[in-house]
Amino acid sequence: MMVNVMFRSSPRTRDAVASPARLGATLAVVAMLTAACGQARAAAPPEPEFTSGERAEPTVVSTPMPTEGDIVLPDDVETGTTGLDDMGLEFDVSDMVVLDDAGNASPNLSGWARFDAAMERRLGGNQASSVAVMIDGQVVHEAAFGVRVAGGDPVETTDRFRIASISKTVTAIVVMQLVEDGVLTLDDPIGQLLIDHLSLASPDADVASITVRELLSHTAGFPQHEGTFFQNGATSCTDAAIKGLSSNVNAGNGYRYSNMSYCVLGILIEAVTGQAYERVVDDRLLQPLGIEGMRLTSTYELGPDEVSHFPTPNRNFMEVLGAAGSWNATPADLVTILNSIDHATPGWKAVSAETARSMRFRVDTGGLPGGYGLGIINYENDTFGHTGTIQNTHAMVLHQPDGITWAVTVAGNSPSESGNLRSIVRSALAEAFG
Repeated sequence: MMVNVMFRSSPRTRDAVASPARLGATLAVVAMLTAACGQARAAAPPEPEFTSGERAEPTVVSTPMPTEGDIVLPDDVETGTTGLDDMGLEFDVSDMVVLDDAGNASPNLSGWARFDAAMERRLGGNQASSVAVMIDGQVVHEAAFGVRVAGGDPVETTDRFRIASISKTVTAIVVMQLVEDGVLTLDDPIGQLLIDHLSLASPDADVASITVRELLSHTAGFPQHEGTFFQNGATSCTDAAIKGLSSNVNAGNGYRYSNMSYCVLGILIEAVTGQAYERVVDDRLLQPLGIEGMRLTSTYELGPDEVSHFPTPNRNFMEVLGAAGSWNATPADLVTILNSIDHATPGWKAVSAETARSMRFRVDTGGLPGGYGLGIINYENDTFGHTGTIQNTHAMVLHQPDGITWAVTVAGNSPSESGNLRSIVRSALAEAFG
């Protein structure tokens, strides 16, 4: 089932939109229809059956959640530029909504139908994918394509995909909340806390000086650890962290993107809160945003509202990535999370405006936002977000200065690089609303 939802107009049409009361009554009906999608499959996910590895157990005892190609490198994080959508493609945000004679706003259904057709054509109908578009903090459109498993049910907009390294933005937001609360600081060393929490017998000499800012910005000195995360080099994130903190940290060597930094941040969250990482994220971020059903998952686990990514046998990367890349989510979840650090829109915000802005700045430049900040990738033209890539997985969430935030999740091999989703979405918007 595909649902088009218009909660709010763009800035260009706001003055002409119907009153909030009239529009709210109309959209309440739409919201009920949206909530109904996928309910037939909603149930507790099955117990996982692992062919290798084990579930990434937390390092603390905690109440369980209510419901239970391979190197992950964002595209162009060194420069923060891609050049993928600087092709003169234009679209009018105001065309995404239409007004009737009484001033009532509704989605431009023909325009969004053209957008969906363009997205499906560009992504390929032989793989599962889903998209959500938000304008000024409100989801205006969702669509899904393909089937959840081979020969199975069609993908619905409520189905969840692996989001891979977009998990890092989730982790970064919660870490920054803990910084605001005084539980952590950005620049005080936290290495000894990790050493004590994990009972490390022989930590690397540089571990003690590691800071939260270095972990968030990939400047702590970890190598990429491709073998650890993607070649069965560890059984869990905890096991990976013990290995990573016990060898070859090389602090002071500048930026190097490494999943180890965010695996360690997940364990740091557990160390300072006394709760499981997944529980802390749910309490501090997902519940306030009204997001239900997001969870960490394992390589071969498939819940009733989750899309298969067909991993090859004898892999365990999801168990090991943990806070660096193991979340499942819908595109609507992703735009909602990114919007929680956008203070230009209404609604609950996860962190202060000052903290949100600090997440945009790259540590080693100190200037305007660019490249990798603190859990955020900055692109040209003041856009920001994150990509995610693991086996048969491509995902991207991006906020644009025109007020549009979008997310796309793919279970398949196209596009070849997740960053190419940016030009795919922009081209589809231009085709539909140009």
